[in-house]
Amino acid sequence: MKKILLFILGFIFIQTSAFCEEIKLQNKDIGLKGPINVTNQDTNIIDINNVKDKYTIIKTKSNYTPIREGASTNAKRFSHVKKGAKIFADEDKNNFYRIDLGLDKYYWIEKKYVDVDSTANKKELQKIEKISFLETPDMYRIKIKTPVLTAYNEIETTKNSLDFILYDVVIDKEKTETKGKTSGDFKISTDKFGNLKISYFSKYPLTGHEVETCEDGLILKVKKPFKIDTKKPIYNLTIVIDPGHGGYDPGACANGLKEKDLNFQISKNLYTKLKKEGARVFLTRQEDKNIDLYDRIDIAKEHQADFLISIHQNSIGDKNRINEKHGVGVYYYNKEAYDLAKAVQNALVEGTKFKDDGVNFSSLALTRSANPICILIECGYIVHDEEAKKLSDDGFQKDFCDYIIKGLENYLVENFK
Repeated sequence: MKKILLFILGFIFIQTSAFCEEIKLQNKDIGLKGPINVTNQDTNIIDINNVKDKYTIIKTKSNYTPIREGASTNAKRFSHVKKGAKIFADEDKNNFYRIDLGLDKYYWIEKKYVDVDSTANKKELQKIEKISFLETPDMYRIKIKTPVLTAYNEIETTKNSLDFILYDVVIDKEKTETKGKTSGDFKISTDKFGNLKISYFSKYPLTGHEVETCEDGLILKVKKPFKIDTKKPIYNLTIVIDPGHGGYDPGACANGLKEKDLNFQISKNLYTKLKKEGARVFLTRQEDKNIDLYDRIDIAKEHQADFLISIHQNSIGDKNRINEKHGVGVYYYNKEAYDLAKAVQNALVEGTKFKDDGVNFSSLALTRSANPICILIECGYIVHDEEAKKLSDDGFQKDFCDYIIKGLENYLVENFK
């Protein structure tokens, strides 16, 4: 009996060993490494600190993903990238991934903007296969063919020049095909880290630029300078007016007024006046409803706007400071928008006689877009009795709109005549 039992146990051991060896061979054949673990857990959630590979490859899931200089939402923005960009991360901290762009410092992306795609032990640079230059009556289009979209930056080096940098790529000057040409002044090079650099120079100020993704790479779009009639500078331009707030979001409230209502009234007056000047004009909202901030930008892009003007009323928490902190102010973000912001502010201060609350650099959703050119106007302080009274008067609102138009015309004539 013992012999029979030993024979059975030996047979089971041999079969089990053979089965395990077969699994090992199968794993080797298909390139698998290590044990196979089957789990019902979401494989997209990875603790980056427990990953053995050096890098976790993350993929952006928003068209307005900010890359920051630190692991905080208060940190300065370095760049914004479209949905679908794959980026190498090597550390996480405070709900941020630290990313390696191959530069002399690290940058950060908030986790809510990305999904984990895969892991890698080393960075694999993407080859630039072709760069094609195209041109339409109002736009330069540079298509960059690459197998994977990577992070990039659009740097306005001056108000007249632009550097586009594409990170984590390699360009072979002998093998990378360059096709087509444009009337614009473009130069292809690499930066000191080997990244692709496309520079654009113009004798006129920049009038808009953005990146558009496609199946086999991306397209850098650079708008051509405006062609204007100095007697009718606004004629045939496309302008989108954004009445701030709306619906369940009243904005600031004081002196019996709601900001959303004043914004809408002024915006409608501006709409009517711009139409009379021959501009193509659109509103981001035509009724009392709330619209997401980035949807407002998208509306402007859908209309291929040249300008986006967002109308607001200001407020201040410390009402004891209202006698010193009030007036009209204009906000901008990109260098290309500064001259417009300054021209409009000068016209508004001169026309309204309101206190000059400045031309202010500010990173706002409605100022950050580089296409169209964006400014945000704080018409006055709704908590300031005198300013609120004037801004709620229909006649004053119409005059206010005339001053905005005067500033816009001055900007166009001074820069594009």
